[in-house]
Amino acid sequence: MRNQHGDVLLALALAEPGRAASMASASISRDTDAVTLSYAHHALGIVLRDDGDLDNSITQLRTARRLAEMSGVRDRVADVRATLGATYAMRGQTRAAMRELDQAVLSATSAGAVRPRVLMRRAHVLAHLGRVDEALNDLRTVVTDFRKSGDLVWEARALNLHAAMQLLKGAFEESERDLHRALELFTSLQQPYGELDVRHNLALIQFFRGNVPTTLAAFSQVAARYSALGDAHLELSRDHAQVLLVAGLSDEAVDVIESTIASTSTRPRARAELFLMRASARLGQGRPEEALTDSAVARRLFIRQQRDSWRIRADLVALRARIELGLGSRRAAVSLAESLADDRTEDGVLAALLAGRELAVKDPARASTYLSRAALGRNRGNPLSRSTAWLAHALDLEVRGRPRVLQAVGNGLDALAEHRASLGSPELRALTAIHSADLAALAVRHARRRGPRELVFWSDRGRAASLSEPVPAPSDPVIDGHLATIRGLSHRIAEESDPAKIQSLTRERAQQERAVRLAWAATSGSGGRAETVPAAELVEHLGDRLLVQLVNVDGTLYAVVVRDGRWRTVEVGPLEAAQKAMDRALYGLRSATRGRPIDLSPLALRLETALLGPVVRMLPTARPVVISPPAAFLGAPWGLIPSLHDRAFAVTPSATSWVRAAKAVPSSSRAVFIAGPGLPTGGGEVVAVAALRPSATTLVGSSSTVASVLSSLDGAGLAHIAAHGTFRSESPMFSSLQLADGPLTVDDIHRLEQPPHRIVLPACRSGVVAAIGGQDVIGFASALLTQGTAGVIASIADVDDVATVQVMLALHGGLASGQRLDEALAGARRSSYGDPVRHATAVLFAAMGAA
Repeated sequence: MRNQHGDVLLALALAEPGRAASMASASISRDTDAVTLSYAHHALGIVLRDDGDLDNSITQLRTARRLAEMSGVRDRVADVRATLGATYAMRGQTRAAMRELDQAVLSATSAGAVRPRVLMRRAHVLAHLGRVDEALNDLRTVVTDFRKSGDLVWEARALNLHAAMQLLKGAFEESERDLHRALELFTSLQQPYGELDVRHNLALIQFFRGNVPTTLAAFSQVAARYSALGDAHLELSRDHAQVLLVAGLSDEAVDVIESTIASTSTRPRARAELFLMRASARLGQGRPEEALTDSAVARRLFIRQQRDSWRIRADLVALRARIELGLGSRRAAVSLAESLADDRTEDGVLAALLAGRELAVKDPARASTYLSRAALGRNRGNPLSRSTAWLAHALDLEVRGRPRVLQAVGNGLDALAEHRASLGSPELRALTAIHSADLAALAVRHARRRGPRELVFWSDRGRAASLSEPVPAPSDPVIDGHLATIRGLSHRIAEESDPAKIQSLTRERAQQERAVRLAWAATSGSGGRAETVPAAELVEHLGDRLLVQLVNVDGTLYAVVVRDGRWRTVEVGPLEAAQKAMDRALYGLRSATRGRPIDLSPLALRLETALLGPVVRMLPTARPVVISPPAAFLGAPWGLIPSLHDRAFAVTPSATSWVRAAKAVPSSSRAVFIAGPGLPTGGGEVVAVAALRPSATTLVGSSSTVASVLSSLDGAGLAHIAAHGTFRSESPMFSSLQLADGPLTVDDIHRLEQPPHRIVLPACRSGVVAAIGGQDVIGFASALLTQGTAGVIASIADVDDVATVQVMLALHGGLASGQRLDEALAGARRSSYGDPVRHATAVLFAAMGAA
């Protein structure tokens, strides 16, 4: 017999927990009937459980079970035992949980309304144990049973759970259909927690389909509503961290996890999952030792909780960490791949890929077994998952000595391009390079054997892909508010002398920057995908210029030289030697700019040998050159190299991005000259160079505000900004130039409708970029090129202020006579001979782009 008051009390425990707790407590102090008291303790147990107090919840539920057994009402006993079982599961007591749930199924009467509720709760626990097929079997009839009985709340819960199981099986359409029906029911029944759980699952569908920005936006909205209800919701934190991690925002993923992990002491199931997620995030941060520690903690918890499928996932993260530490094990990799042989998720693909790669050198035939298994996922799942499977297919073809490796690589890069096109954040677009590194390395290994045109084409496919099209900043008053706060904080930091206050203000600024980054991350992209420049078009735009494209092929630098339509590949030398030569040259130049006597000639010759080698003999005198190096060498002091010093040359992230810059057309001839505050020279060159262009706009002192500068830059033909520069390696999107009211950041560049056609940035380190995954870049100069600027002059290190004024005067003299940026900079270098400080300063400036 149903107890109407008791059923209402149980419904309130989920919908209005505070009210339910008061009513239950009143009943316990007043009533004597065993059934009524059982309902009261049952409701109180649910409220305590959902509040995170699992120990007291279990005490209440055990009391409710004892009272139900005293009453002799089978369905009452079954209902309580099912709730008790689910609560045991939350505490990680799997054996106790399944014992209660199995007994509850046996106790429930077949014709009663309780049996489908019991089956659903057992299905929920089975799902958390990774036993999805068993869970679906329990759910097979319950939705229909609830619908027939008119139990709308439980029908909605069953639809939601069924949808979650279908989601894990990859049945997105069926899952979405169930979720929309559940959402309709929960909303009409005013069940806020149920509604938010459904919205959480709907966001996960978007994630599994590969729509990261939409997922992040949805999670932010759901998290805000949970927060308003006073619920941290650990599962949402776990999933939010996973999406951030896939987006490449590992630091933010760790922040989300650490903001909630402290509250899991009474929730061991959630605690284990969060430790596992943090282990994955540590891998993303490049901290494999910590990943190994966290995965070991998660593994112990999963073993204790008898969650074998989760334990395998912890082992997978641990294996990845060991491989990064150089401690990979073929036996462990094969064992994991076998454990996940029937797993069609990304974990199954990754495990098989790792096993294949570990076996590839010593046992290629066996490696092919696992690589071909991983490759089965290349036509299912989200774009990132497909790209991993295409990598496995390409590696399988390689170990078997089969053709069409590059076709497989191309398909993998296409999948990544699809993912990148969905992203509206420049940072996230660049971070996609992390996922493409293995495909790019495989591409150039095979392309080298097919000739110079193929090597340029395939190296370009992986390079600087985020620069392929302009990325507008979102129009959002909340983001604008954060940016205004950041400028104010930066201004206060610059003026503050108390270290403790500076530290506090810096922390506050970092929080504001994080809010902006996350808001950008939730912005969808345009969906556009640029094509790699064809060989014929590249040759046409080069004209009398030569292209030198440097490519890292398995640790060796190769150069492709394109001259007058002729293509040739030469081996330059070890990548490691080039890196060392660059570092030594930069150190020597920094010393020289500080006035220390140093002979730069040996450093210059060593740099030339390491970066160009035999290419030097292939460069005709005085012909201009375009240099397209790997991302790590964009910041090399190319102007120090003897064969380049006196000639015009420009540096570009890729041949494709250079052609895009070469095709750019200025929208005006308007010139803008800007001087920020606090310059030792007072921005001395600005007035002098502005005099070369009488109609130019000049902004100095208090007039050089961020708003006025952005307005002047928009659509300008030539711009010059003399200001203090800051490169933020930990947050390159907030690298900046200091203006009168605060910093002009990389973020602000994306707010220009039309960036200046050419721009000169004499600030220290204005041309420094963060190399992402060895392929892509983020920085001030690269942001301008992304948005459509055709040419940039910027410094690659700290430069001398007084010498910079002289270099800039020489540069603008050349520009006023009609020279390109690279030609004018070459003239400034030549005019610096005889003055060591000025010469070192001139060499530390680079022309980027084509104008």
